[in-house]
Amino acid sequence: MTPMIDLHRHLEGALRPSQLVEALARDRHDPEAIRRLRDDVAADETVDSLVSYLRRIDHATALLTRAEDWERAGAHAVEDAYDDGLDYVELRLSPWFVARQAGLHPRAVVDAVAEGVAAASARTGLPVGLIAIVVRDLGPASAEQQLGTVLETRDVWCAVDLAGDEAGVPCVEFAPTFARARDAGLHVTVHAGEAAGPRSVADAVDLLGAERVGHGVRAAEDPRLLDRLRERDVTLEVALTSNVQTRAATGFRTHQVHDLLAAGVPVALSTDNPTPSRTRLSEEYRRAEREAGLAPEVLQRVAAQAARAAFTPAGRSLAPADASSAQDPAAPA
Repeated sequence: MTPMIDLHRHLEGALRPSQLVEALARDRHDPEAIRRLRDDVAADETVDSLVSYLRRIDHATALLTRAEDWERAGAHAVEDAYDDGLDYVELRLSPWFVARQAGLHPRAVVDAVAEGVAAASARTGLPVGLIAIVVRDLGPASAEQQLGTVLETRDVWCAVDLAGDEAGVPCVEFAPTFARARDAGLHVTVHAGEAAGPRSVADAVDLLGAERVGHGVRAAEDPRLLDRLRERDVTLEVALTSNVQTRAATGFRTHQVHDLLAAGVPVALSTDNPTPSRTRLSEEYRRAEREAGLAPEVLQRVAAQAARAAFTPAGRSLAPADASSAQDPAAPA
């Protein structure tokens, strides 16, 4: 059986619209704002870049102003993944971003989310890995503080990620922080190759030690980089719908995933932000076949690679015995 695994799903981008409506009605008795909310958090034709896409997430995150809101949000994210038939999910969030948006302390955010995720995972039986995001926009000094919060709660996390203004803040500034994270035994994934080009992907791997890259689709512009990613077994967490919405890809049929697979680069299909993108992992697989034109046997290979690239044993145990074929450059794409 092909495993259903999502390795790149932001908790802030997986908030249930129903919970957002409840929170808005609780804190702001504004019927017009409530009526507009679903449109405010969904990516539509006005989204023309990563920045405008992320504004939807900023708006939604600011509505959940209590620790118990984030406990529920964590539980909801697990339940929604389970309801979509997932076998394993890795949820990522930035405690500092949530804290700034919601007016909470970062440690309170971590504790609340971890409790909600653990409870829902126990109820559903769905294994979950949590990834801590360091926000690059806040600079390298803040990155050290952010990692401090992560290390204080080390047992919660399986990995650390770097996200934010990829084009404006270079990876090199965060090399010491990510060296500390690796020394603490955390896996590393980095957002790169979405709003910036192949150099951003190379820097994520070379300077930060990324084992996986979030998106990474612009690596397709550099054939030599593709060879390196294949040789180093770096998995790219590709989100078709999100990539099209942020203009990282021109369309499903022309998506760089075709070039990545043809070069033998490991790929894992992901949702990125299910709420603004109005998607689920099952929908991403449907679009990959029907709109991107990927054959079923290729998608089986992609699913097996996602299991092999998981950051926890619970995810990796789902990899089929022949999962190594997922990175075979001679396999048809």
